[in-house]
Amino acid sequence: VHDESASGKTVFIEPAEVVEANNLTRKLQMEEHREIIRILTTIADSLRPSIPQITEAAKIIYHLDFIQAKALYADAVGAIGATMPALAENPEMEWYHACHPGLKLSLEKHGREIVPIDVTLTSKQRILVISGPNAGGKSVCLKTVGTLQYMAQCGILPPVYENSHFGVFNDIFVDIGDDQSLEDDLSTYSSHLRNMKFMLQRGPKSTLFLIDEMGSGTEPQIGGALAQ
Repeated sequence: VHDESASGKTVFIEPAEVVEANNLTRKLQMEEHREIIRILTTIADSLRPSIPQITEAAKIIYHLDFIQAKALYADAVGAIGATMPALAENPEMEWYHACHPGLKLSLEKHGREIVPIDVTLTSKQRILVISGPNAGGKSVCLKTVGTLQYMAQCGILPPVYENSHFGVFNDIFVDIGDDQSLEDDLSTYSSHLRNMKFMLQRGPKSTLFLIDEMGSGTEPQIGGALAQ
């Protein structure tokens, strides 16, 4: 008898005839486990001197895999309408018929069409304020700009018309969503302030800032001052 249930109505037994067989099985399982550990240790010992070369080779493989992923995406751009836009070194935007690739594919699955956007930012027109009703597409516009700019700077073709122009930004700072937290004692407003402080301290002139609902969580006058 090995054990019994709490009620005492069930007893767990092992017939004497199988005790030796079970012990042998358990012994073989332990030997197998020790052999696996021995093999893995031997392999690790043989590989350890080559760790720097393996790490360097892995970096090359990651890089080649990323290039191949971009090439496969370029072959499949017909699905999202991606093209090769004109590129410039200055931080600027002149986009026509820009679409968020993920949203476009998601809507097409449900038989719906995406609403494209045109965006222009230059050295003279550096700020674009988007206003409108709830569920009017403001956040989608910001996310589209951030996604396409990052795609272009990663060498991935963005879904825009060919006459679009893409510049290069040194940094992209994003404050989209509500970071209020009870654990960190942050309200909606104070979380915005924390993010603004971080951006202002670390953002050089050639930085793209994407800020959603800047004045939310406070009265309009304070929100307006924060936005300015």
